[in-house]
Amino acid sequence: MTKLHDHIINGTSRTYVITTQNVEEYGENFHKFKGGSTYSVHFHVTLEEWDEESMYEVPSLTEASVAALVMKHVNRYNGLNGSFDYITNIEVVKSPFDTPDHPDWNGHVDKLIDELEMEIA
Repeated sequence: MTKLHDHIINGTSRTYVITTQNVEEYGENFHKFKGGSTYSVHFHVTLEEWDEESMYEVPSLTEASVAALVMKHVNRYNGLNGSFDYITNIEVVKSPFDTPDHPDWNGHVDKLIDELEMEIA
């Protein structure tokens, strides 16, 4: 195996599963709620020593950071058409087998950042 996938092998791989809801605006004070998106954003944790008997996990990506990235990504074309997505749930999943089968977006956080930066360029 390559170093790229070592975090999967050693158990330090994590995934934020983020669900959104879409709301559309049809005139003043009239909104329609529609389905949203599901994002599976992969990251890793490092194990740090808390004391002599226990360890704790330090994430390479915080929940606030991934929420900001997803909001920027999911709403990059919305807002102009009276449509907006907002986050309804964020869950940390330890096993790749517990992630959704067919998320709308799936990948490592670096891929998400690359997609956002390509749109700016």
